[in-house]
Amino acid sequence: MPDQAFESDAVLKLLKKSKASGNELPFAFGLAGKPENCGLMIDLRKPGKVLRGDMKKMPGIKKTCFGTLRVEENEVFLQPEKPVKGIIKQLKKRFKAEGMVKFKPVLVGPDGSIIDEDSLPDDDAEAVEASAPPQADDGAAAALKQRIAAAAGAVKALGNPELAGKLAPEIKASAKLLGQGDHDGCAARLDRLEAALAKLQAQPKPAPAQSEQAAKLSKLLAAQAARIKTLPPEQAAPLAEQARAIAASLKAGALPAAAEGLKALIKALDAPAEAAAPQADPMEIWQAAKEDVDRGVSSLQDALRAQNHPVLAQIADAGLAGVTEGNQTALMKALFEMKSATGDARKAAAQALLAQIAAYLKFLKDDPVIGMVEDNPFGVSVPVKAPLTSALRQMADIAKAA
Repeated sequence: MPDQAFESDAVLKLLKKSKASGNELPFAFGLAGKPENCGLMIDLRKPGKVLRGDMKKMPGIKKTCFGTLRVEENEVFLQPEKPVKGIIKQLKKRFKAEGMVKFKPVLVGPDGSIIDEDSLPDDDAEAVEASAPPQADDGAAAALKQRIAAAAGAVKALGNPELAGKLAPEIKASAKLLGQGDHDGCAARLDRLEAALAKLQAQPKPAPAQSEQAAKLSKLLAAQAARIKTLPPEQAAPLAEQARAIAASLKAGALPAAAEGLKALIKALDAPAEAAAPQADPMEIWQAAKEDVDRGVSSLQDALRAQNHPVLAQIADAGLAGVTEGNQTALMKALFEMKSATGDARKAAAQALLAQIAAYLKFLKDDPVIGMVEDNPFGVSVPVKAPLTSALRQMADIAKAA
């Protein structure tokens, strides 16, 4: 049966929640005869006083206190209204027993200064008001407390979580020095903290319009940086340098310079697309391949005519068009139609061209005459299938993209 005075799963969950959010949570502590029996109740909604009432009902609990706690890193800062001597020692052992050894309980007073629980009186500790150690009760300590509180307020007023995260440890360290009675050390640390705060407060805040423009420019720069990453290294390098210069201008608040730099960068990025070579013309691809084949066929024609045979001379006169049985004419017609078509008509013409390309490829593969031309008995090199097939496939890719 779980210990209702210390439900470890619930305690761990809420400590993590406080650490993640930075919020204070109400708690009640119950001192027991043995540390492993002490109690700790934390709740999101119940006030600490109500939790204390619940804690008093738990068996084995001798004394109780309540207040608020917060978790920074792995330190659990407990700020009870009336501290109970032994709260830290018992919680340390209970945390260890429950596998929560990474959390370190720390007792603090109302001003945030750390309290050594050994300084609390032994008699009726429950009635002792939370306060700083005795050595911090003089006028100097009171002044330091006020400075710590003022510094904490100034940090919060910055409205910058990142800066607050960096300065919070300084406030914490100052409070710790005060709690230890080291007034000089506390004052020296506060001097440095206050000087840093004064410098930050003196910096002019950007006008809302400037902040909005800076955000827009930063977003635009990020988009261009993504485009640069897709480019080849030799093309990306100078553009990346431009982007870094623009980022430096933004960081320095030089928004006009950043805007001009972005215009130039976008123009440079768009230039390759504008200067790219136009898509190859299927007609030109086919004509180039056909001219290569025609040269071989012409040599074969010469060899045929040299035989002084009327039939061979007739074959020679027919040339490539005679071999291709009309495929050439149909293909050229489709090429002309696609070349002159635009818009939706071009898409239809592209489909018609693809059909003729498929027919021509089948003809090159199946027709025995092509094989006879390439393997002619005259020893003339006449490559037909390879150059025409390659050209037809290139043309098909272009037609598919149309």
